[in-house]
Amino acid sequence: MKTPPPLEAPPGTHGAPATETPHGSAPEPTLPHSVLQQFDISPFLDMMLNVAQERTVEGLLELTHRVNRGTHVMCGCIWFVDAPSTTGGGEGEGDHVLRLMTVAGHTVTPVREWRHAEGTYALVPLTEQLVGMVAARGEPAWGASPEEWTRPAWAVDESIHAYAAYPLQFKGNMIGVMAVFYDRPMRGVLADLMLLHRKMHKIFADSLSAAVVNARSFEEIQHLRRALELENEHLRGEVRRARAPHAIVGDSPPLRRALEQVDMVAPTDATVLLLGESGTGKELVAQAIHDRSQRAAATLVRVNCSAIPRELFESEFFGHVKGAFTGALRDRVGRFQLADGGTLFLDEVGEIPLELQGKLLRVLQEGVFERVGEERSRSVDVRIIAATNRDLRADVEHGRFRQDLFFRLSVFPVALPPLRARREDIPLLARHFVRASCRRLNLPEPRVSHRQMAEMQAYPWPGNVRELQNVIERGVIMAEGGRLVLDLPPEGTVTGTMAAPGGGWDGGTPSRAPTAAVPHGPDAAVDEGETGGQAIIPEAQWRELQRANIERALAAAGGRVHGPGGAAELLGLPPTTLQSRMKTLGLRTR
Repeated sequence: MKTPPPLEAPPGTHGAPATETPHGSAPEPTLPHSVLQQFDISPFLDMMLNVAQERTVEGLLELTHRVNRGTHVMCGCIWFVDAPSTTGGGEGEGDHVLRLMTVAGHTVTPVREWRHAEGTYALVPLTEQLVGMVAARGEPAWGASPEEWTRPAWAVDESIHAYAAYPLQFKGNMIGVMAVFYDRPMRGVLADLMLLHRKMHKIFADSLSAAVVNARSFEEIQHLRRALELENEHLRGEVRRARAPHAIVGDSPPLRRALEQVDMVAPTDATVLLLGESGTGKELVAQAIHDRSQRAAATLVRVNCSAIPRELFESEFFGHVKGAFTGALRDRVGRFQLADGGTLFLDEVGEIPLELQGKLLRVLQEGVFERVGEERSRSVDVRIIAATNRDLRADVEHGRFRQDLFFRLSVFPVALPPLRARREDIPLLARHFVRASCRRLNLPEPRVSHRQMAEMQAYPWPGNVRELQNVIERGVIMAEGGRLVLDLPPEGTVTGTMAAPGGGWDGGTPSRAPTAAVPHGPDAAVDEGETGGQAIIPEAQWRELQRANIERALAAAGGRVHGPGGAAELLGLPPTTLQSRMKTLGLRTR
């Protein structure tokens, strides 16, 4: 609700109830000391502290219930100035009304049904003589007994004998009116009590006015911040797209088949499930689908599902409100809301815990969610692209993934080939990564020999394109004499011709089977009979073989790594490569 400009009192205020003494006239009556001794005002002071700390208008209105429950107070009410939407009429005081916001206490007839000349007290024009004129004049008004004010019919029916009303204003802006109504005349022995109430209510009204302005400003800042979050996410996506390659590199038949499917599904709003091993470029394909869709101008929001702690899943996806849980110090926009109107990329979707998959399914089906700690439902329009390197069908069969969620995600599955299935693309990718790495690292572009290209095409690439990119970048950094240094890691390689039982290799680098898809890790050891006579070496054994081979080369070279007859030359490796492997294996020259 926008705070209206300051309102001026209308001419002619005769017939209005008693008002505060104008500035410069006789001072307010002094409150007897005996009254202060009789009442404990510490709860009032505590409440004032709460008002200063509250940051929402709703919370402030809740606090007014306490101040409006004084001795002999039948009820208390708060109205805020509102400018209703109308199609006619000029600007001015008549365009504004007071809208009833909250009521504390009990009455026979609900306050919003009390009637004035133009309607009910749910909406009060500023020309109304009891509450409206307080906002119009900007001054408090009260009546301590029926003789001091003209009681409306509802006041007689409710047995209301006295009242006091206070303007809520801050720095010249009228915010609203606070009024309290008493169930008996506040004269005689009760006059001092009403005087105490008037002073306390005036202090509270002034503090509440400032707090409401601050709360509205805070809410506006929060709104702007949320808008900036959405915009920043969009801009970050633009930056990522600008820095990322503008095309998917490769022309092999398996890749072409996958890209044909991308071209078919991208213009639609269908949910896409990208299937493939880690490092096959699922995020790049998701970006391509988004860029070719009707949502390209909106945001592509990425979520790595495997990186979200179980207890923060709902907050990350749906957002939360301040105070929803320990550490929720402010409102937070969730990923679904950030992606509203755009695309949400759920990477590693198979890693979502089973007990949390139902919450995701609901928003995918209905497009509706609630923030953590909030009851209000929110609607979003989001396209989903999911990705996984798991076999979700097998996970469904074993009860690790919900079948209904699997069907919801796999409307249009796209399988991305591993790099070993598109070896003809490796030269294109290698040259592309060499150029990109040199530009980014500001290094001269090294040469890639035919032998090195053949080695890369023979290697099985268990880490796929991502592993190739990392190997090329490392080779660019370590380049010697304008030549790329190719240091392929031992993981997942197949042994070639082994030396005699001494364990030496027939050169510095073992040969590799060109088309073998080699497992790696603890389960990689396989009998020779199962692999056509070629033994597959587990990682621990491979490292020991490397260590022994390098130690023999060092012993033969007298501990020297560099120069003619050095260990590097004996092994057929660049000295820097050998030093890197020695460091990894914990070896030192003697």
